[in-house]
Amino acid sequence: MAVSRDQRVCIPCSNTDQNLTYESSEYDVNSSDCTCKNPMKGLPTRKRVVAKKLVEIYDSSGSPIRKDCLRCPEGMAVITDDLIEDGQQFFVTAGWRFIADPYVCVSCPDPNMFFDTDYSCVCIDGYVLTGETSVSNQSCIKYNPSVSTSYSRVQFRDPFSLESSNEFTLDSLTFSHMYMKAASDCEFYVSSSGTSRRSCQALANLCVLSMYDQDTPACKQLERISQNRVESYHGLAEWKLTLPWLFYRDEPEHIINDRGISMKVSFHPEVDHVSVLRFKVAKYTLNGTFLGIVDVKNHFEFCANGHLGGDDGRSHWSEFGLSYRVEHLCPISSLLGQEMFFYDIYLVDESSDSCRPEWDCLYPIPVLNRNLVKNSRFPNINQRPGDDIDDVYTRRFFLFDNESGRTSSGTAVLRFAKKIVLKIQIQSEKTTRLYPPILTIEYATATKGSWSGEEEVTSVFQVEYSMRTNKFWESIQIMIGFLCAIAIVIFGIRLNNWQSRQRTSDDSGLTGSIFSLSLVLQVFMVASHTFVVLLFSFIFMICTYWFIFFKLQNEVFLLLPPETEFIFFVTSFHTLFWFQTSHVACVIANQCTSDILFVDWESRREAKSRDGVSMWRLATVANHLNKMQSRRRSSIEFSLMFVGFVMIGLHQDQNSLPHPNFHYNYNDNNHNIALGFANTVLFWFAAAAIQWLWRFIVYERFFDEPPSTKFVDLCTMCNISVFMMSENHRGYYLHGKSPYESADCSMEELMKNLNREGKGTTNTRGLVGATGECQIFTFFASPAFRRQISKIYSYARPSHRHFYQLKYDTEKTSLARAETTVFLQSFINRQLGEGLSYVVRESWFAERHLSVTPAEFRTKTEPKCIMYPDDHGFLSLTFLDIGIEVNLVIHDILTYNAASMAFNNVGISIFLTYIMHLLRTALRSWLGKQNLSDKSLIDSRFFE
Repeated sequence: MAVSRDQRVCIPCSNTDQNLTYESSEYDVNSSDCTCKNPMKGLPTRKRVVAKKLVEIYDSSGSPIRKDCLRCPEGMAVITDDLIEDGQQFFVTAGWRFIADPYVCVSCPDPNMFFDTDYSCVCIDGYVLTGETSVSNQSCIKYNPSVSTSYSRVQFRDPFSLESSNEFTLDSLTFSHMYMKAASDCEFYVSSSGTSRRSCQALANLCVLSMYDQDTPACKQLERISQNRVESYHGLAEWKLTLPWLFYRDEPEHIINDRGISMKVSFHPEVDHVSVLRFKVAKYTLNGTFLGIVDVKNHFEFCANGHLGGDDGRSHWSEFGLSYRVEHLCPISSLLGQEMFFYDIYLVDESSDSCRPEWDCLYPIPVLNRNLVKNSRFPNINQRPGDDIDDVYTRRFFLFDNESGRTSSGTAVLRFAKKIVLKIQIQSEKTTRLYPPILTIEYATATKGSWSGEEEVTSVFQVEYSMRTNKFWESIQIMIGFLCAIAIVIFGIRLNNWQSRQRTSDDSGLTGSIFSLSLVLQVFMVASHTFVVLLFSFIFMICTYWFIFFKLQNEVFLLLPPETEFIFFVTSFHTLFWFQTSHVACVIANQCTSDILFVDWESRREAKSRDGVSMWRLATVANHLNKMQSRRRSSIEFSLMFVGFVMIGLHQDQNSLPHPNFHYNYNDNNHNIALGFANTVLFWFAAAAIQWLWRFIVYERFFDEPPSTKFVDLCTMCNISVFMMSENHRGYYLHGKSPYESADCSMEELMKNLNREGKGTTNTRGLVGATGECQIFTFFASPAFRRQISKIYSYARPSHRHFYQLKYDTEKTSLARAETTVFLQSFINRQLGEGLSYVVRESWFAERHLSVTPAEFRTKTEPKCIMYPDDHGFLSLTFLDIGIEVNLVIHDILTYNAASMAFNNVGISIFLTYIMHLLRTALRSWLGKQNLSDKSLIDSRFFE
């Protein structure tokens, strides 16, 4: 007696009343169950084993009454415990795992197989066994495919490889297992067999994994099969009947310029217009099984939160015009255990008249596989303009490949989509219509060593809505031509003006090397500044054009240029930053090498001092000038706080998102550099304008005085004039000769002097010979004047060509300062000869607005010195000058923009901009202090 299968009753193993259907069974003590005494495992004979399975017989009430044996169909077998080796749970043959069950007849994994007498699955006569048992079940093929050599060799040729070597070959178990079956079944197609259709899909998948290389067995076999197929789907010659569509045969220009999409698009829901694009993918497994057509959601973000190629999530990028970019980090090892899929992508053309109302009309989207191989090269790697004429477009793609690199020792190579870009362009002549979207994919390859730990890789998914801008760039090229012409004219005028002021200061003149170096530096300084001013303005106007018309449009009028065209802006921004940084450095160097001479008009008063006049007035003026050198008219702290508040607090940094509106309902970090530059400059200019308006209209009018006025007043109170030479023969003169009897006096006497001046009972402050009370002049020094100054300075500073001097000879310095004072007093009082005289006149228009050197100074060998009134020109030797301030603001903007391009973070950009400001200010302050001490012959210890 044996226990029934439901463990409820005991029933006998056989019955004396046997019929022709069932055979008797016997009780087996070892298994405590009935047994059919099947043949034991023997030697292979290529004869079908005859096996029987146990069957319970039931009475009319449904209760088991006995166990009999039933013969299995031919070629099938019964797996029993005695067939399973010790320590194993399954009986394995032909790659298939069978569990022991005496009640079941099992068949081999292929219908053309049978169980041999050794219980192994073998192919019937006329068929060949193929497949790798370590991968999956084996199969039988009747005919060898046309291409049946070297099919397991897979060559990885990847220009985007993570490894140093971008080409290697290995024997792939996946290709070895799948190729023969797929190639044979597809070539010798059986119309009634779903297996043949699936095999054709599998063969296509192997071709895709071979990167469409027509020299590989899979693609070569598929091409031969395609040539033998006559009929095609939907009239497409490249889509042959029974085969998947892999290649486009048309010229690339025809593919990307096709106008077969009939629907109209808009930014907002409208009648007969589509505001949300719908994409679908046909999904296949590696073995060719079709899993259906599904909506595209977050399939391309296969590294996001561990959801590899999932169907969850809303694709907000499908809203027309909302460009999108996201980067995900994921461990390479996380891709190894996932199942890979293949996709054919489509756009739903919702306005097409060629489809039935109940069906979706699907428009196939071309795929540009950057890793595609053709004739041993990569035709889709376009590095230069015009390289796209030989692009090869395909249909099928995968997101990651953990199968083709599978070897006997495990997965040795892993491929994944490093960058996926879906490009959607509107038609040039009909902006509400679309060109075919293009899906561009770049694959990266990692070998086994890359995932030994938790190394992460970056996968980028980007959706780019754009328009073709050929005509726009043609216009830009014309404008750049005009801009270059203007720049050359301005550069020529400025350089000519500078060169006309460079006169020799002694009989021999300047040495050739020094002159050449000074000329080179000046050429660079003038060229860089001219370039920055014009290009900055030009780029700002272009970016503002895109910012205004793109952000404020209601109907589809324009979209941004493709990402590849923004290299113009990237190059321009980097060039502007470095040129402006170089120019600011040159300005600092020029300011910190200028000559500064003080003229103390105070006479010695015996009653107060027997040794001379007091030094404190001169030290006070010099110290005030030292502080002015690095001071700015605007507050960088206010500007940065304003920009930070607007960008972060008010979320205005989102204005740089490539969305055709100012409404942002989700987080996105895909900032456009052109929109971002326009947005940044507008708010920086707003911060500067607020400060300048406050300073010029309110603060300096009602609460304080302009810096130039305050400094001149201080010089006048101290009875000290100042010569500030920005060049050898050009500079500024501040006439600070006091109208009082003495400036070295008590507070009471000083207040009396001010009261008398207020009542008009004292002399005027102005220079004799000048109109009005003008005290600031642009000064052109004659060669004789420069020779005399150099002669005096050479006594106190023999190494006068050095940038600054660390040690002073107190006696020589005092004598030189006294001699300089006497010479300059005599010069201002017109007590020297004809060669050291000067004229004071009004400046001409060209001299005032174009910085043209006076004609008499350019034409005469030994001209007189020339002065003409200038309200605040001397500030150009400090950071307080308006022109210098504009340059500093531009430098701040370009620094912020460069940091934003590098880090895409407002906080970091503000921090780095402030660091640049501190470095610039510290450099100007330190070098200026050293220069002021050196040139004014005043010990630097007097300066704060």
